[in-house]
Amino acid sequence: MKKKIIIAMLAASSALTMTHAFAAAGTVNFNGNILDSACDVDVASQNQVVVLGDYNKTEFSSTGARTAAKKFNIILKNCPVSVTTAKVRFDGTPDVTNSSLLAIDSSITGAATGVAINLMTADKADLPLHDSNGFSYVLNSATENVLDFYAQYISTASAVTAGPANAVANFSVVYN
Repeated sequence: MKKKIIIAMLAASSALTMTHAFAAAGTVNFNGNILDSACDVDVASQNQVVVLGDYNKTEFSSTGARTAAKKFNIILKNCPVSVTTAKVRFDGTPDVTNSSLLAIDSSITGAATGVAINLMTADKADLPLHDSNGFSYVLNSATENVLDFYAQYISTASAVTAGPANAVANFSVVYN
């Protein structure tokens, strides 16, 4: 009986004093700032509609075919002097074929298939969904800042079907 108690006590003691040996492969440091204030997004920019136009499905002759780019903008105003640049990130439902593109809303009856929406910055460089590219917009605290963007349809399949080709994206502004 005493042997069982001693063994149990030794097992409990070793479990309590056992140290966990984990080898760290590296560290990740998170840095950032919470701004006291930022720019105001102009009311007209908050819930806008960009009309991409009507295109015949035969205009998409192959995967990757693009329509003309349509310009739209986001206006930032009342920027603090300390905020000098901004990048904009668009989020939404990614296309299943190419996750950097905005998916067409398939919940709409008869929605088009085989196409998605490509977003671009002012220099017409692709702006991947859920990401930002290297393009920074310079901000001026004394004026309204018009941030230009472009959008276009791009085929994601060799066959495109006709129908409504609508989508929704949210945007957020990342400063300096």
